[in-house]
Amino acid sequence: MSWHPEGVATDVPAVLEAREAYKQAEKDALALRARARIRLGQAVAVANERDGYSLEHIARQLNVATEQVRRYRQAYRDWLRDHPGETLD
Repeated sequence: MSWHPEGVATDVPAVLEAREAYKQAEKDALALRARARIRLGQAVAVANERDGYSLEHIARQLNVATEQVRRYRQAYRDWLRDHPGETLD
């Protein structure tokens, strides 16, 4: 029996394929979550900067700490800095 470099027998290709699909799904889920966090940060920034809601008010509405709301907003600001000219479509 031969072995795949990751320690799985190569005579079980369905297992290898399923494992690769699982790893890709994990990566996709992390990317989806990160994008959702950035969109939440964008909504926080708009509510705070354009609409005048305080971060404390937003935090109360979300039932989270104000610091968490700051982190959401910062995630959006970081994304803007790192992706100039891109949109969150």
